Amino acid sequence: MADRDSSSMWHQPIRPEYVIPAIPLRTSGENEVLRGWYRIGTLRQSLASTTTLGTEKVEPAWPKPQRMPAEKILLVEDGADVRRALTGLFADAGYQPFGVADGDEAMRAFYSVQPDLVLLDIRLPGLSGLDLCSRIREMSDVPIIIFSGIGDTKEKLDAFNRGADDYVVKTASLDELLARVKTGLRRAAKPVQNPETGTDVYVDAVLQVDFARCAVAVRGKAVDLTPTEFQLLAILVQNAGHPIRADQLLRRVWGPEYNTEDLVKWHIRHLRRKIEDDAEAPKLVVTRRGFGYVYVRPQGSNGV
Repeated sequence: MADRDSSSMWHQPIRPEYVIPAIPLRTSGENEVLRGWYRIGTLRQSLASTTTLGTEKVEPAWPKPQRMPAEKILLVEDGADVRRALTGLFADAGYQPFGVADGDEAMRAFYSVQPDLVLLDIRLPGLSGLDLCSRIREMSDVPIIIFSGIGDTKEKLDAFNRGADDYVVKTASLDELLARVKTGLRRAAKPVQNPETGTDVYVDAVLQVDFARCAVAVRGKAVDLTPTEFQLLAILVQNAGHPIRADQLLRRVWGPEYNTEDLVKWHIRHLRRKIEDDAEAPKLVVTRRGFGYVYVRPQGSNGV
């Protein structure tokens, strides 16, 4: 397994000519080499723009244009080489990465950094990645992407049950990882409005959706949804009575770079658990076999 850097949550900038060779990624518990390899390439001086969690901030040698604050990514990865390489990748892409080595450090960093997105491995020293995911989800709707060497369906289902928004296997390309991060951030920030009425609120006999505040209530009681669950519900409510195919939901919520409709199925399942009286016999978000998913307005509802 890659060496852990327990002395610091951060890595100082390295020389531009430093090259990280192809890094074999190993699962933490099993210590077996994954099939895929990442060839990271030369890390450029943009690593120097990475912010530390301490009092010192390392600035690049050249002047930087004024721009909006970079979105913050909390990266939780116990492999020092992988963590350093991904920190450079995100810095080069214009984000502000914060790298930590274990789950306990990640919880402390989460409070202090208040990231816009969390990318975490499952098998971590101390608090596991799945337990960390659960704790973060209890107090925040920040997008959470699992980045793991474990690619079996059981682990993915467990991650989604804990509140993860996406799951990326470490054999994926760096371009795909960046695309998933961009999609997660875009989905969380995307404003939603009800196109049927031009209003910011939908109301029926059971459900109230405030599109401007991204808030949902069932029979007057607030329900906490993740950004992904909210986007799915918003699209279904906006098209109440009209089935939407899984591939259409996948494209509209996750983006064209995603190709697994299981994401839709898993998140619809969690959405039903939060808004239905009986998730196993749903009456609001209904599956129409061969046609897709449809939001069915309860009786006595006009929809606002």
